[in-house]
Amino acid sequence: MSHLQTSEQAILQLARKHPLLRARDLAGAGLPTIALTQLVSAGKLERVGRGVYSLPNQAVSENRSPRSRSGCPAGLAAWWVLLLCVPAMAAIAESSFSSYPGFAEFFRDYPRRSTPPSPEERALLEKHRPRFFLPAGHAGLIGFYEDYVAQGRFYDGAGKLQPLPVTREHLNRLREDPGARFAHEPRSLNDQTPVVFGRIDHDEADLGRAGPVRFAFLTYHAVFRHSGLAAGLGRWQKLLASIAGNLDDWHQLDHYTAVTLVLDDQHRPVATMLQQHNLLRAWVLGVDLPALTDGRPAVDVAIRSNELYPHASGRREHRVVRFPSPEAMRYLMEAGPAPRFFALDITEPAGEADYRLAFLPADDAFYSFAGFLGEHRRMPGRDGPPGADYNTLPSIKSWPMQMLAGYWRPGNADDLKRLQETYARTGDPADFARAQAHAFGEALTAAAAR
Repeated sequence: MSHLQTSEQAILQLARKHPLLRARDLAGAGLPTIALTQLVSAGKLERVGRGVYSLPNQAVSENRSPRSRSGCPAGLAAWWVLLLCVPAMAAIAESSFSSYPGFAEFFRDYPRRSTPPSPEERALLEKHRPRFFLPAGHAGLIGFYEDYVAQGRFYDGAGKLQPLPVTREHLNRLREDPGARFAHEPRSLNDQTPVVFGRIDHDEADLGRAGPVRFAFLTYHAVFRHSGLAAGLGRWQKLLASIAGNLDDWHQLDHYTAVTLVLDDQHRPVATMLQQHNLLRAWVLGVDLPALTDGRPAVDVAIRSNELYPHASGRREHRVVRFPSPEAMRYLMEAGPAPRFFALDITEPAGEADYRLAFLPADDAFYSFAGFLGEHRRMPGRDGPPGADYNTLPSIKSWPMQMLAGYWRPGNADDLKRLQETYARTGDPADFARAQAHAFGEALTAAAAR
């Protein structure tokens, strides 16, 4: 038995003793936290909050109700654990996702660009700027620095209040401080035109038999004042969640809401990528989605959650899971029943958002901030996020890996088979990304032939 397998067994034993297992509990027991990722991917643990895990089948019979160290019943379903054990959860010392193992090494090996897009790159970004369609009554996009950051308080990692008003310069000065925290305090509505940030990254993807292919990744980040839960919650889910907080304002700041248009070496749009909750999705244009007639991708903003989906008229429902476990992925790929925790995002576009495009260096705090860009709230998952660069696991952080890991097609038996095989083999989404490379290359070839 390997050292990793031995560690995983020890972690599972620890989880049986502590229904709400914290990452720091592993450090105290001399166990590697990296094993948590493998156990979640294999469906043996569930991530119920930032740095908090539980066994997937925590519910027990009525005559057996063990308790955690806090006195919270462990026999309750995870929703009840989260909602009824708030005092205990609030005592858990959480860290920003930026401290997740692997990020430091990734950004050391792939340092962020310190200059904004060139004039030629800006022209390309303007040419392909996406169209955002909002549902009726939506609060709309905002400006990150002009509106969100300008209204609030900013503390360093020691808790010292920084000068007011908060500016871009203040945020960048402490962008590497993982304990720094900004809390938005809206005082008035800003009537300025909202801002979407555009950037370009270049990287090479190994597409298997097709060999290495170089792509340009044009990414556009829309910004929203807060993020809510999916609109299609079940009745009991909605009731319980409403006890814990505002369903429309679950956490401050939504800036992971990004559209990425992938261009080939001739600057032709060939694929689109969208961030959706804890997942990334990718589509080949001309095969999985229609080719772009004007070069501009169109997306719909989901009611309440702000997640992005390919534009379609009328009311549409989209499957949502809390975390991409094997069971959850089978459900998303329309090959299995719904997992215990699922919901529906709902899109119903009513109008197009107006915005102006702006450009920042990739090392700006908007992307690279290591602390919290939203107020602390007394429940895991409700704190503000770090910078927009911390949007996925480090193992699939490179642009090609994000694209390939997000390329799966509902109802496609081959994609499902590769997913199940790689999850069983390593549990690492990077393994699935590499397995999908040939399928993605074939789709590009099919699109070019049309």
